[in-house]
Amino acid sequence: MSGIWLSELERIWNRKSTFLLYIAMLLIIFVNIWSLKTNGTMRFRFGEGTVVVNNLNLPWLMMSEISLFLILAMLPILYVDQLGGDLHSGAYRLYVLRPYRRFQFWLGKLLALSVTTAIFTGTALVIGIVAGWLLFPHTSTFFKYGSGVISPSSDAIPYTLAFYLILTLACVAKLLLVSAVCLFISRPLFAFIAIFVLSVALYQVVRPLVLLMDPFQQIMLALRVEGSFKFWMCLIAIILVGSVISFVRWQKKII
Repeated sequence: MSGIWLSELERIWNRKSTFLLYIAMLLIIFVNIWSLKTNGTMRFRFGEGTVVVNNLNLPWLMMSEISLFLILAMLPILYVDQLGGDLHSGAYRLYVLRPYRRFQFWLGKLLALSVTTAIFTGTALVIGIVAGWLLFPHTSTFFKYGSGVISPSSDAIPYTLAFYLILTLACVAKLLLVSAVCLFISRPLFAFIAIFVLSVALYQVVRPLVLLMDPFQQIMLALRVEGSFKFWMCLIAIILVGSVISFVRWQKKII
């Protein structure tokens, strides 16, 4: 099994499209950091006010816009290219000739894309931490999102790591949604349009599912002391439902 997902991971990073998307993400991160450095403050997009940017809050503050681009466009393009593209081209007809059980091929692909997702979000985390310490004012305290209570610097690392962990889980939820759609609509362009429309439709029905389009605020609310029950229920539901539909459809699909 390890041989499948490792070979899939290699195939993913051997494609120019993956590197182009990765470079595009890096450019967006650098531009965003430079903008925050120039202004010294950041205005929240949801009317929460303005906050002074420092070394402790930069890693998660900078993701306000970046997470939007990441989960709405960049990663779905990557997922559709890898899943829908291979299905539409007929590449899986050759893959399944290898001596593995059918579900292992799809699981290996999803695992490889999950690792790739973690590489994308992990890169943003590392850049944010390094840029914060090198370019922004150092402070011993900070304010968590939506809180008026001062938090010590010792809380910054677990708070930031928790944010990126939940962001990665949200991206994996989007991956499973994409995998289910691609098994019904394999042509990449049509699949991408269908995923966008479906994400909008789900958000209109259940508001917390905006995490499939713009996850920043929902993640920050989930990190508050009282947490966000609806957020976690929606995230878990998308992961479970997406997984079931994806694997059931894969087992029955004629490739």
